[in-house]
Amino acid sequence: MDRKNIKIVIVFLLCIISFLGACKKDNIPQNNHPVPNDSSVKVLVACEGSLGNGNGSLSVYFPLKDSIYNDVYQSANGQTLGDVFQSITKINNQYFFCINNSDKIIILNPQNWLQINTINLSKPRYILPVSNNKAYVSSLFSNKVFVINTINYTVEKQISMPYQNPEGMIIADGFAYICNWDTACNKLYKIDTNTDTIIDSITIGGTAPQEISKDREGKLWVLAGNAAKGKTTTFNRLDISTKSLLKTYSFAPKVEAIKPMFNATGDTLYFIEVNYAGGSINNGIYRMRYDDISLPGSALIGCSVNQYYWALGIEPNSGNIYVGDPKGFIQNGTVSIYNTGGVLLHNFNVGLGPGHFYFN
Repeated sequence: MDRKNIKIVIVFLLCIISFLGACKKDNIPQNNHPVPNDSSVKVLVACEGSLGNGNGSLSVYFPLKDSIYNDVYQSANGQTLGDVFQSITKINNQYFFCINNSDKIIILNPQNWLQINTINLSKPRYILPVSNNKAYVSSLFSNKVFVINTINYTVEKQISMPYQNPEGMIIADGFAYICNWDTACNKLYKIDTNTDTIIDSITIGGTAPQEISKDREGKLWVLAGNAAKGKTTTFNRLDISTKSLLKTYSFAPKVEAIKPMFNATGDTLYFIEVNYAGGSINNGIYRMRYDDISLPGSALIGCSVNQYYWALGIEPNSGNIYVGDPKGFIQNGTVSIYNTGGVLLHNFNVGLGPGHFYFN
């Protein structure tokens, strides 16, 4: 995708900057001994690694103990995860890791971090559980949504979507709704999870729907657009009961927003704006209420020049904001934790390219 190509360019630019001293490595101690096997609250960090180098990794943070453990999968299994660690989903008390460019899903035992099995399929991105033994897997560079059996770890069938790059997915009112990140697409598709077939669609106010969230009123928010291809970034609030588009929020030209998510109460939407040119404008963590009439005018947590964020997570209980800085994908990244007022509480080192959080 274009975003991956942009990321490669950024790596070279920030590499030059790093030699000039703009990128500072943190000297925060980490634990290298085995991760404790207890019921403590933990945060899993999916570190993508650098594209094509097969160096994705898993970091695990214990917020109550203020302890970080890096390279958890490799330490337990004696091998690397693979190329581009995309996302984490927990199903039947097991972790399912999408390793995008390695064309596989790794299933992990949460008690000892040992691999249980793998599912081989093309370019997995995200997993949506739809029943006790079934889940959907979105994929890159195709029009396929894979239907997997989460008990025997097999691919049961494929759902052919009308457009390429199935991406964000959600369950609402007993149906699955799927985005296709294709510049020719302007619809959100409704899937009957009993028959695994498309039964309806809703038109959005833009093109290239990518990610999807749900607010406190049960309305769906679809992030769409592709700034690199000249498609304006938009948020679209949809009423699925009436198939109506309630509001479209349009960003300024060339502004890119990624990884939106609501807090636990569904009243506040957080997202990242990325400025690939290295400036501080339209670059950082933003938030807005579900009933705001316009997009926020400034960042809650801003980026410095020649910096950008790549991961965002909202801790369900405290509402604390977790932010991943990939440091240009040329050195290990950092995670910073802020309170709801945007005040920095703590930061720590993780692996290369933190891109996704899972709160357990």
